[in-house]
Amino acid sequence: MTDAYITLPFNMEKLSTEQRVVVSSQPPAVRQHMIETLLYPSPLFKKGNAFIGKFHHPVTGGRHGTGKIGGLLGPSRVGKSAICKFYRSHHPARIEEDGEAYPVVYFQASDDMTPRTMAERICEATGARSLAQMKTPALIDTCINRLVRAKTELLIIDDAQFMFMGRRVDQVRNFKSFIKLASDRNAFNTLLVGEPIIKDVVTAVDYLVGRGGFPNEALVPLGDTTDEFEQFTLMLEGIDNRLPFLMKSNLSDAKIAADIHRFSGGLIGRVMNLVQASAFEAINAGTSKIMIEHLRSAATMLVAANDSHSYFR
Repeated sequence: MTDAYITLPFNMEKLSTEQRVVVSSQPPAVRQHMIETLLYPSPLFKKGNAFIGKFHHPVTGGRHGTGKIGGLLGPSRVGKSAICKFYRSHHPARIEEDGEAYPVVYFQASDDMTPRTMAERICEATGARSLAQMKTPALIDTCINRLVRAKTELLIIDDAQFMFMGRRVDQVRNFKSFIKLASDRNAFNTLLVGEPIIKDVVTAVDYLVGRGGFPNEALVPLGDTTDEFEQFTLMLEGIDNRLPFLMKSNLSDAKIAADIHRFSGGLIGRVMNLVQASAFEAINAGTSKIMIEHLRSAATMLVAANDSHSYFR
């Protein structure tokens, strides 16, 4: 089975006082792994995960959806990729009598991706090792046939905006053609994940939006209203409950939370960048929790070029 499909388990368990004693004494590599795989199921996370589940299986207890194109949309670092990887991890590849099956296939688009490299990445994600040289239309057909043979139920294309923005006209045409032809096979659904511009692209093309009307879910960062900031501090508390330190780091303290929110703009991806960097410094320093100086140091290292705020002072 291809290594491209193997996923690491997520660290989602809230630690008890007794468990903190155990994990805080683990080797640095173990604690680092716990931090890098930490995932807190916030309401935003649950919302995105539920949408993917409904798009994958529109009827509870029924069969998977087919032929539809949908979208999970939101700004960069809002947490879309983590949601998709988590969902994929709950639908692993399996060995059947007639070969390997890959019910949920996930891959990330990139700004340098061509139609050929797209096909290669998808085929790699379904266990293929190589592709013969062929013209682009034939390559697209081969890729779709591979997904059908792999009994794919849901194809997730992350960072899908890279398929349409800043591209040559012929490349955009080929990418759109792939999405249309994949839908036409009526064997699996295709979920486009990325920035809100994807919706504008799809809804402007009749032969794409016509494949199911483009059901979509928009994820937005938590703002600074009273209710949203309360959700944000609860999220920080949830993250703190899963960090492998002897003591909690008080991330949800009002002053610390305010600085984390200002630094991150409410984006969970930027929150985790800051928390990870701070936690690594705390492990290196041998402290029992993340200290304010670790947050300050991490913020200084990661702060945006146009941000002059003095964090964690």
